[in-house]
Amino acid sequence: MDPIFPYEKKDWYTHMSPADSAIWERFIEKYPHAFNSVQYDFRVGDPPPFNPLGNDGEDLNQDALYRLRIDVVGRNGETRSIIEIKPKAGPSTIGQVKGYIQLYKRDEAPVGAIKGVIITDTIQPNMDYLCKVEGIEIIAV
Repeated sequence: MDPIFPYEKKDWYTHMSPADSAIWERFIEKYPHAFNSVQYDFRVGDPPPFNPLGNDGEDLNQDALYRLRIDVVGRNGETRSIIEIKPKAGPSTIGQVKGYIQLYKRDEAPVGAIKGVIITDTIQPNMDYLCKVEGIEIIAV
């Protein structure tokens, strides 16, 4: 299980670029009560159909390297927010979040509601409309 952290600034965020980290920290500052806790770099999906290191027993945890990674899973009671953090997020980010939601539902079988969220620095043309149509929240900070 991926570790659960308090929703607060950290010195380092697993698998986030400096640009992503800056956006995330601005979000935390602007919305300090958005979540009770978070999980970073949450892995979903299937491992590869091949064994990358053979059958010698040395590949423990290697499958995790090949799975998809959700930037942040925000937790607020029973509600989970599947969050993609991306500078200048475009339409492909919507598909990415929708895919992560489906894999999260399949892999984790959560009890509560699941929300899709894109956090970005700039809302690109058409993104407000596309996110609204697809049921994904988009937030610029």
